[in-house]
Amino acid sequence: MRKNIALGIFGLLVAFGLVLGAGANFRDYKVQRSAHWDIVTDDNELIDLTPVQPYAYINDGGVLVVDISPNNPNYPGYGMGLSPNSEYNFDEVFNVSNDLWEQNMSIVVRITSDNSDIQFYGADGDIYESTTGDIADKSDHAVNDVCFVVNNGDAVSVGMDFTVGNDPVNTTQSAAVHIEAYRLGTEPADIAGNCGQGS
Repeated sequence: MRKNIALGIFGLLVAFGLVLGAGANFRDYKVQRSAHWDIVTDDNELIDLTPVQPYAYINDGGVLVVDISPNNPNYPGYGMGLSPNSEYNFDEVFNVSNDLWEQNMSIVVRITSDNSDIQFYGADGDIYESTTGDIADKSDHAVNDVCFVVNNGDAVSVGMDFTVGNDPVNTTQSAAVHIEAYRLGTEPADIAGNCGQGS
C-alpha cells in the first residue's frame, strides 16, 4: 500500500523569531522556510500521521501542515519565516503510528523526499537510511530516504532537516514526499533488513 503526500515549501525567509519561540524539541540552529503537507485520503490507510509540534498542525481541511510563517495559527504575528543560507533541524515534527492494523501486526514505513533540501531523521535512534541501513538519528545524519518499523500500538517520531541556499525572500519551492507502508515481511527487497527489522 502506498500513501502519497505532496509537500510545498514556501520560502518566507525573513526572520527566525517564530522558530525560536516554538520551543519544544528544537534541536539546533545553523542559520530557512515553511512547509505545507497535503495528505491524500486513502480508504485503505495503513498509517496514522499526527503533528507533534505547534508548527505542525492539521488544518480544517484535514491537511497536515508544517508552517513556519505568519500564517501558522499557533504563532500569529510571532515571525515571518526562516533565514536564507541556513539549516534548521526539528526533532519530532510528526508521528507515524500503527493503530490501524490488527493486533500484533508490525509495519515497515518508508518516507522519501524528492527535494534533497528536505531530509528526515529520528532522534530516538529508530529511523534508518533506506539504502544503507545506517541509523539516521540526528540532523547530521538526516537523509531524504528513510525507513523504520512501527509495531502495533506504537508510534515513531520523525524529525525534519531543512536546508536552503541563497534563495531570494518569498521564494516558493515545491517537492513531493511519499510515505509507503508495508506489512513487516512484505517490504521491497531494496529496503529489506535496512529499517531495523531485526531490532
